[in-house]
Amino acid sequence: MNKKSKARNIIRALEKDGFYAECPSCAGKISLKECGLFYLDEFTESARGVYERLKEEQAQRAVDLRARRTKISVSSQVGAQAVNTGLILERLAPCMDSFRFERTDCRSLFDPIDYLIFEGLTEKNVVSRILFMEIKTGRASLKNVQKKIKSLVESKKVSWAIYKPENGK
Repeated sequence: MNKKSKARNIIRALEKDGFYAECPSCAGKISLKECGLFYLDEFTESARGVYERLKEEQAQRAVDLRARRTKISVSSQVGAQAVNTGLILERLAPCMDSFRFERTDCRSLFDPIDYLIFEGLTEKNVVSRILFMEIKTGRASLKNVQKKIKSLVESKKVSWAIYKPENGK
C-alpha cells in the first residue's frame, strides 16, 4: 500500500469513526468529518474550493506586490534624479542670471551650507554683509543641522576666531 492509499484510509477512518477536534481556547468540538481533511493534493470538494480561492488570492497578491515594487523603483529613481538635479543646480546657482549676488563674492561650502557670500567684496573691496546661503529646489526643505545653523545666525550667535599655530607644534 502506497503513502496516498494509507493517508486516504486514515482520513476515512478518522471521519467515519466519530473522531473530533477540540479548540484549545474555547473547548468547542468539531467532528473531523466536517473538517475536510486531505493529504497532499487529494482534496474534498469543499477543501478544493478553499484551496483554489487561496491560490487565486496568492496570485493576486503576487501581481500587487510586483506593481508596488515597480512603483517603488520608479519613485526611487525620480527621487534620486530630483536630488541629483538639486545638487547640480546649487553648484550652478551663482552663474544663473536670476542669482542676485555677485558670483565672485560667493564661496562654496556645500555642506552643511551651500555658500558664504561676502557682499561687496569684488566690486568695492569692502564687505558690507556676510550671508549664509542655502540653495533649495522643488519641495526640498532645510535639514535639521541647517535649521540649527539658521537659528544660530538669526540669534546672532556667530563669532570670529584666529588660530596661530606655534612653530613646530
